[in-house]
Amino acid sequence: MVVSVPTQDYIDSLIQSIHQQALNHDRVCKLLFAVIDQFCAHLPVVMQPGRKVTYPDSTILKIDMLMHLSGKRGETEILREIARHYAADLPQCPKQPRLWHRIRQALPLIERFRRHLCALLGCDEEDLRILDTLPIPVAKPTSRPGRGNGFDWAEGGYCASKKLKYLGFKLGLLITLHGMPEVYDVFSAHPHDVQMLNDLLGDRYDLIGLGDKGFISMTKQAALATERNVHLITYRRRNQKLQNTALEQWVLHNYRQRIETVNSQLTEHLHTEDCGAKTDWGLCKRVVGIITAFTLGIYVNALLGRNLLAVKELFA
Repeated sequence: MVVSVPTQDYIDSLIQSIHQQALNHDRVCKLLFAVIDQFCAHLPVVMQPGRKVTYPDSTILKIDMLMHLSGKRGETEILREIARHYAADLPQCPKQPRLWHRIRQALPLIERFRRHLCALLGCDEEDLRILDTLPIPVAKPTSRPGRGNGFDWAEGGYCASKKLKYLGFKLGLLITLHGMPEVYDVFSAHPHDVQMLNDLLGDRYDLIGLGDKGFISMTKQAALATERNVHLITYRRRNQKLQNTALEQWVLHNYRQRIETVNSQLTEHLHTEDCGAKTDWGLCKRVVGIITAFTLGIYVNALLGRNLLAVKELFA
């Protein structure tokens, strides 16, 4: 299937029309789809044996991004929404079982799209990162019996900030100063947050990291500073001998709140805590789509010159 590639002039005209008429839902969707089409147009053509692909990767990517950005929890909901409001832009869509399978197949493509957006936004140019974790419960003490039985990797955990005991996972996040999720990973709920430091920081050097009390570890903080020039600043516990300096308090007060804005949108609008997944693979598929859709929302806001973290307003 041949898909026409949007020109930069076409994208610029969409941006200009949105500026002139405020946030027009139809034009925002067209801009979002144009960004996806531009990305997919530069992908290498892969010839595979088997049945001919009916729905191009660009269509699957558009549906998945639209599903999360519009606040829908699953394939059935977004297919109904497309039939009502997006039939002109997406005239051909797979049925729900096929769509679920195609999105799972497209996970490497979705992650590649996210990294492409991060590169366009210039994440590597910043030298400050913020770390945090989010609970992803699949069952709570008040859940009905049998809830969460489809998850083999879920474990029991506790979220101190929400005073929540639950069975499930943790979403670890490393975001930039402007709220862009640069690194993310899904862990079982049992390990302590400090055990995720190496996975979230990877091989990064010469950074300042801001974390909450869950990332306190004087040994790890000293090793990061000595070996990689990564200075991890966390809120100190009241019973610690050394308390935060005035400069540390200022940095935490001014920048740490960014992660709370990100967490709020991921939880309330993109439904990380109740994404509708019923298996481990289903949850991974949802998380990859949610983080990529959030990144796409930030990129669209950057094109429009809006507040980068006002993602919910794009489809409010």
